Amino acid sequence: MKKKLTRYDAQPTIEELLVDESFLNFYFRKDEADILEWEEWADDNEARIAIVKEAFGELDRLSLKWKSEQIESKYSALSEELNQVSNDKPLRVLYRNLSFIRWAAAVIILVGLSWWYYQKTDIKSGIYQELVANAPVELIEKENKSDKPLLITLADGSSILLQKGSRLSFPSTFDGDRREVFLDGEAFFEVAKNPEKPFFVYANEVITKVLGTSFTIKSFKKQKDIQVIVRTGKVSVYRLDEIKNNKKVLQSKVLEGVVVVPNQQISFNKEENNFSKTLVEQPEMLTEMPQYNFEFRDASAAEIFNTIQKAYGISIVFDEELLKECPVTASLSDEPLYGKLELVCNAIEAQYQLIDGQIIINSKGCKN
Repeated sequence: MKKKLTRYDAQPTIEELLVDESFLNFYFRKDEADILEWEEWADDNEARIAIVKEAFGELDRLSLKWKSEQIESKYSALSEELNQVSNDKPLRVLYRNLSFIRWAAAVIILVGLSWWYYQKTDIKSGIYQELVANAPVELIEKENKSDKPLLITLADGSSILLQKGSRLSFPSTFDGDRREVFLDGEAFFEVAKNPEKPFFVYANEVITKVLGTSFTIKSFKKQKDIQVIVRTGKVSVYRLDEIKNNKKVLQSKVLEGVVVVPNQQISFNKEENNFSKTLVEQPEMLTEMPQYNFEFRDASAAEIFNTIQKAYGISIVFDEELLKECPVTASLSDEPLYGKLELVCNAIEAQYQLIDGQIIINSKGCKN
């Protein structure tokens, strides 16, 4: 199969375009690099734009957007028909019908190629398109083709920073009992609070439900993991197949499922179909919390750990009774979270672990 026709000096033919993998990536919107390259190749060139439109029309006419089972059926039927024509007709008739044979052969190649293409790229890559197509209301789609984040403001006052190569579909107004948007790629959300109308982000295999908070979702179809990273508030995360048609969850005004809090992130592994929760790489103190004094003199380790978990909104599991007998003098104001933990644990001869988005303190205490 030919590749990277955009590097040709001469203008490619329709036939060359229809069997080129990079052009099919462009047509199916499967590869951001190929999409951008073909768009640049055709930009402001009437002849190139015309041949791209003609190729797109031919692909549409041949129905290459069929489901995989339809493609397989059509491929088999056309192959059998062409074989029958070749076996039953004399050479003279075949010569007269040469245009038919060429057309049928082209259809077989194209349909077979599309069947291969669907198998190669995985039918799950079309989840975003399927969700958008089945939405109960008309949607507006924004795609960020630039190198800078694209700011989108929704009707409810929520704002979204859409990253390069990402798409977002949303309604012009939010009617009904919930707010729903659809993401393919990466975006940072600041959702306007409305406990009576939950906000749902459908990001391919994962649904995130919030009442009003800020968070990041990374859901590129080519990556094996989908990530939800919470900055403020709380979110609930579900598998798409768990609640897509679950009216009880969709209409509920509470957060259920896997709950993620500030400085936590959750990853969904598409291959293993499971979630894993961790802390973010560099946890930050909660902006809405008062400024804490991290200058301690003969303070108990228990008091220090309680102050840290309140400041960062992270659960720290430790033995309160055991560690209240461990005095610590330390200046932690300029230390990041893990630096604070390291200094306190060293002072009391303890260790900490990160397990399921929590910090676990292991200590024998300080009593003589």
